[in-house]
Amino acid sequence: MSDYVWYHRDVFRNSTILEIGAGTSLPSLVLAKASQPLRLILSDIPSILPIVRGCLQLNHLQESTSSLWVRELLWGQVGSNNSVDQLMKEIERLWNTKIDYILGSDTFYDPADFENLLVTISFIIHRHNSRCKFITAYQERSAKRSIQYLLDKWGLQCALIPRESFDFDEFRFTHDEDMDEDDSKMEGEESIRPVKMNASSLSSVFMLVISSK
Repeated sequence: MSDYVWYHRDVFRNSTILEIGAGTSLPSLVLAKASQPLRLILSDIPSILPIVRGCLQLNHLQESTSSLWVRELLWGQVGSNNSVDQLMKEIERLWNTKIDYILGSDTFYDPADFENLLVTISFIIHRHNSRCKFITAYQERSAKRSIQYLLDKWGLQCALIPRESFDFDEFRFTHDEDMDEDDSKMEGEESIRPVKMNASSLSSVFMLVISSK
C-alpha cells in the first residue's frame, strides 16, 4: 500500500483522503510527507488512536484543523457518535469538500468485520461522493472467503490493481535463501535485519480498487 501511494503521490495531491483502520498509518505518513497540499483523516477504533497519534509525533507531524485529523470511526454505524455520516458532515462543514480516496491496509482481516467495513465504504460512495474510490491491500487467507456477494449487496465493484502499475519489487520483501545473514549490511553498520516474508505469503496479497457500480 505504501509503495502504491508513493508511486502515485502526485495523483493524491490536493485530494481529501480518509485512511480507515489506520493503525501505524504508514500510507498516510507517506502522503503527508510527499503530497502536500492535501487533507488527511486518519481513523481507527478508540484503543488504537494513541498509536496513530504516536506515529504522527515520531514523524514530526501534528494534527491540524485545516489539513490533518485523527478521528474515531466505527464501521457499519450510521446516526450515532463517531459514525460515518457524522464524519462526512464534519468534513463538508469544516472543509467544504468531499472524500476523494479511502485507503485501507489489510482491513479485510476478520470476516466478522467485512460487511460493516463495506457498509461504511458504500455510505461514503453512495451518499457522499459517487466518484470516491477505496484503495486497499487485500490478503486472500482462505479460498473459502469471498467479498463478492457483499460488494453486490452494497452496490460496489472491485478491480485488481496490477503490481506492475506501481513498479512493485517483491524481492525487497521476500526471503533470499542464498543470502548470508550478514550480506544485507555494509561494513561498519549495525545489524538491522529487514522485515521479510515468504514469497508464497506475498503472492496472496493483492491491491484492489473498490468503487460504485
